[in-house]
Amino acid sequence: MPYESEKLKSRVFYYLCMVLAGCILANIVLRCDRDLQVFILPFADSSRLAGVSVQQTLFYVLLQRTKQVAVVYLLYKVFPPKAVFSIGMSALLFLFGFVISCQMFYLGLSGVWFLLLCLFPHYLIYLGMLYYLAAEARKVGEDKNKKRMAAMILILTFFVGILSESILSKIFLKNFLQYIGM
Repeated sequence: MPYESEKLKSRVFYYLCMVLAGCILANIVLRCDRDLQVFILPFADSSRLAGVSVQQTLFYVLLQRTKQVAVVYLLYKVFPPKAVFSIGMSALLFLFGFVISCQMFYLGLSGVWFLLLCLFPHYLIYLGMLYYLAAEARKVGEDKNKKRMAAMILILTFFVGILSESILSKIFLKNFLQYIGM
């Protein structure tokens, strides 16, 4: 068990380093007078998002996430699941650090809070789903009942993530924007 604990600490440290690397690269590029406003979430989008109906948001999110999950699933089938998960997490965390720095540069601290508010809680659900998919993809020779159960858990988690992104995110934006400087 001590080895597993150290392995987890090492992985968390590596992921934090990826966020930091994204922050550093964004700051270097921003100091070179490059316009990186395409990487920010402007506050104006929040009022537009709050005004869209739940059905439109649900359909859009369902379509986008279905495409993303299909690509990730195909990657898990073609490449080793551990490598896909590690590379995917590294890239996402690098981009997260990059976007956090851009939000801070252009919109200040309230822009960072706005970004975090837009990502919570559905991205936690999606990250859990990716981790579970990576763990299940490693188990190739199991019986059909376990595979069906894993597929049902993934589908349920997927739809919970979509519902939370479509409904809870709008509720969070409506209720908490007033507290982050809007």
